Amino acid sequence: MSESPSPVDHPVAEPFFQAAAEGRLVVQHCNSCDALRWPPLSGCPECRSRDTTWVEVAPAGTIWSFVVYHRAFSRSLKDQIPYTVAMVQLDEGPYLVGRLVEGKKPPKVGDRVDAEFLEVGGVSTVRWRIA
Repeated sequence: MSESPSPVDHPVAEPFFQAAAEGRLVVQHCNSCDALRWPPLSGCPECRSRDTTWVEVAPAGTIWSFVVYHRAFSRSLKDQIPYTVAMVQLDEGPYLVGRLVEGKKPPKVGDRVDAEFLEVGGVSTVRWRIA
């Protein structure tokens, strides 16, 4: 079985993972229409421009939705079930999906969350913790 390529090496997503390794949260910014977006794309879905930069955003947002996995999405997550994945609306607008760190109380839609940066399997990534 072949290994999946690392997302860090993907030319469109690489700046996100570099920033996460530095403890910063970044999203793409369209220089033509000012739209912010995640996930990164080679062109803007709003105006089709390819003129893009990366901008730092506040590492905070609100849970828009979440799901608790009772079956592992991949083999590497099997020993972590059940685990929670949340879709978070960043304060600047874009939505970002990520694991939610278990807290003292169960999550609910509308909870405020803060980003935490960590390395998993050699890839720097973002997890969310209820604020």
